[in-house]
Amino acid sequence: MRVMTEGEEQEMLMQVIEIHKGRCPELEMLFHVPNEGKRTRYAGGKLKKEGMKTGVPDLFLDVPKGRYHGLRIELKRQKGNKATEDQRQWIIKYISHGYAAAVCYGWEEAWQFIRAYVGENQKMINNYIDRTMKEIKEAWQNAVKKND
Repeated sequence: MRVMTEGEEQEMLMQVIEIHKGRCPELEMLFHVPNEGKRTRYAGGKLKKEGMKTGVPDLFLDVPKGRYHGLRIELKRQKGNKATEDQRQWIIKYISHGYAAAVCYGWEEAWQFIRAYVGENQKMINNYIDRTMKEIKEAWQNAVKKND
């Protein structure tokens, strides 16, 4: 079976969001930040001057829930893709500032994280955040080993 591209994962997630937002109005506030992709040097420079930041998470849900100010998701395809160093740094920044933030692999995992957030399922939210922080720690440890 073919693995979906990250763009296809994103589209599938947004279709699911569209189906469920009638029962969960907060989902109307979920949006994608289109900061990925190849650009000309001129276009990239212009966007940076306008405030684009490398590594910013893909999905934002600015609805406070429980102890969190909002939700941030870096969406990756199910297989063969990991967060970049810039993306890991943004996730850490958001967590340290009171956001629920995680790297999710595939639209289904992202949907489960969103459902946990909207439903204030603290245990499940913590599981996603803890797993993401473990992956970040492992990536840093591997980088250190390569430099030794």
